[in-house]
Amino acid sequence: MRNIALKGDYYQASIIFFITFLYFFFSHSLRGFLFFGIFGFCIFLLLFFTSILFFYLLSKPYKKEIQIDSFIFTFSYTLIPTLIWFYSNFLFFIFLPPPRTMSVLGKGFSIFFIAYSISLLVWKLILVYLALRFSSRLGLYRIIYMFLLYATIFIPLSLFFYYFKIFRIPFI
Repeated sequence: MRNIALKGDYYQASIIFFITFLYFFFSHSLRGFLFFGIFGFCIFLLLFFTSILFFYLLSKPYKKEIQIDSFIFTFSYTLIPTLIWFYSNFLFFIFLPPPRTMSVLGKGFSIFFIAYSISLLVWKLILVYLALRFSSRLGLYRIIYMFLLYATIFIPLSLFFYYFKIFRIPFI
């Protein structure tokens, strides 16, 4: 993550964004709502770059030499566990559609899925911390403070999007 923050590559970040676009395209076209896939991707980009700008502006008063490019590169890599989770969830929806039963296999799959989801969430949180650490060059306490401040804004926004059926699950 340190190397990505120092000398990132727009080509690699664009590949991650393209894979994200493919997810929005295929997941919504499967349900017959292609327009919502493109609309969802545009909202995702808006939220992604707003989040980057938020962390960049909070970090700028502490370290003058930081660059927004390093935030873009590192935060694009934090999307990898999220994309893995969404693509695997997409495949589970196709091959093991809900509702799942209360049988031994149904309970076993639910336990596997919860453990799998938690492990990807922990991986995501580690990547977010490393992205903030190496992009902002701040210490642990300031990063925790920035992340808590971000959560106080992002959680109500996610609930708003969920309530109006714009996004069902927070992507960032």
